[in-house]
Amino acid sequence: MPTVTTSAKLNCSAAALRSYLGATANLPKTSDPELQLEVLNAPADVVQGGVIEFRVSALGFKQRMQHRYVSVTETEIVAEQTDGPTRSWTHKQLIEDHGDGTCTLTDEISFEKPGGMLGFVMTDDRITESIEEGMEFRYEALQAELEAG
Repeated sequence: MPTVTTSAKLNCSAAALRSYLGATANLPKTSDPELQLEVLNAPADVVQGGVIEFRVSALGFKQRMQHRYVSVTETEIVAEQTDGPTRSWTHKQLIEDHGDGTCTLTDEISFEKPGGMLGFVMTDDRITESIEEGMEFRYEALQAELEAG
C-alpha cells in the first residue's frame, strides 16, 4: 500500500495547532482551492468515532467521501475512509511539540487506488503527486491561519 509522509515545522504551540485541527470547520481553510472541498456533514469538533462527510474535485472528478476518526488524542488524529473512491485511505496527523513555541506536524497518508476504470486514471503516482501538492498548500495555509489567530 503506498504511503506518503510529509511534515512542516510551524511557528505555534502544539496546543494551538491541535485546537485548530480539532475544529472541522477549519478543514476547507487549509485545503487546496483546486479540490473545492465542501464539508457536507461533520461534528463541530474532531472526536474519536466522529464521522465527516465531504465532497472534493480531484483529477476532474467530483467525489463524495466519508471518513471516521478512529484515534484522537492531544498529539494524534487518525481518520479512515469509510466511503469514497479509493479502496482504502488512512490519514494520520502527528503533532510534535518542540517546547520553544514551535511544533512539527507530520501527515502520513496510506491509500489503495480505486479499482475499475477509475483506477486507470487515479494511479498511485497521480494520487501521490496530488497529496504532495495538497500538503504544500496546507502547510502554508496552516501557518497563515495560525499567525492570524
